[in-house]
Amino acid sequence: MPAPDPTLPGWALLTLATATALLAAVPFGQLAAAVIADVDLRAAGSGNIGATNAARVGGPRLGALTLGLDVGKGLLPVLLAGALAPDAAGALGLVAVAAHCYSPYLGLRGGKGVATGAGALLGLAPVPTLGLLALWALVVSLTRRSSLGALAAAVAAPPLLAATAPAAAPWAAGIAALILVRHAPNLRRLRAGAEPAFGAQSGDSPINS
Repeated sequence: MPAPDPTLPGWALLTLATATALLAAVPFGQLAAAVIADVDLRAAGSGNIGATNAARVGGPRLGALTLGLDVGKGLLPVLLAGALAPDAAGALGLVAVAAHCYSPYLGLRGGKGVATGAGALLGLAPVPTLGLLALWALVVSLTRRSSLGALAAAVAAPPLLAATAPAAAPWAAGIAALILVRHAPNLRRLRAGAEPAFGAQSGDSPINS
């Protein structure tokens, strides 16, 4: 088979980026909850459109479906770019996370980017990303604060990928920056000692997607 062409025409790359943004912006958790459980996730539980609030409101199957779809938003564009235009894979991953976090379908509101970012990084650098997921799980298990796990993984991602997958490091930095920005309210609550523990009624999601 011929090697993938890393220099697709500009119009093709623009089409890929536009399709990625339009798909990644779809709030799958919100839609699935409305169809399956007749619930608006933004007005139930923690108000998050991610997997854990979906599970809390509609049950574990709804949560698992939301998680899989949100991870897929980041993973599939990166894999597609890897087959068609490898040099564009990181950019498409970043586009996917940005569109998920700032969905035009929700008035530029959306998720916190963790699940979609994990999907994108899994496509770009699978082994280091598994290490980041392990770090996330360790921090959450020790602190019972899922936001701390997400923040720790986001801070660790750029240097880890710089050391292990340098080509992906700039895109990891962009994804990490989006996750950090989206977690600004969590940072304020952590500083004030008001961040709820995982499992608390106010609902800090372990997958802040």
